[in-house]
Amino acid sequence: MAEPMHKATPRVAMDKIGRAALIGGVLSAVGNVVVFLVAGWLGISLQVTAAPGSSTLVPLQIGQVIVASLLPALPAGLLLAVLARFVPNPWTVFMAIAGVFLLVSFMGPINLPTDPANELVLNLMHVVSAVAIVGALWRFAR
Repeated sequence: MAEPMHKATPRVAMDKIGRAALIGGVLSAVGNVVVFLVAGWLGISLQVTAAPGSSTLVPLQIGQVIVASLLPALPAGLLLAVLARFVPNPWTVFMAIAGVFLLVSFMGPINLPTDPANELVLNLMHVVSAVAIVGALWRFAR
């Protein structure tokens, strides 16, 4: 009797996670700066709350876009490293967690007291970051 075929999960190259996360963060920042500039060109004034829990809106600055796009790559890389160390199928678990995190991240812009165009562009930025960071980890850390 033949053994059932099991699809092998790609290995995580632990020594490549840092570089892959950095690439993902940079791609995320570049992509979101493009989204930010196009939104401005289209006349969409992006606004965010002045502080967590505040209802006061302030204009989103390009520096905030860059920092908020770069930073998530670090915990994403750390999560992948921990999963690779302790979980038999780290990529499957990582992708599931990243997907859930992306969906939950949509709540921030959706709950802003602002217009739908602002919410849509901010959520697009979340998608750009997720695709860039997860994609870079998948491409460069295997």
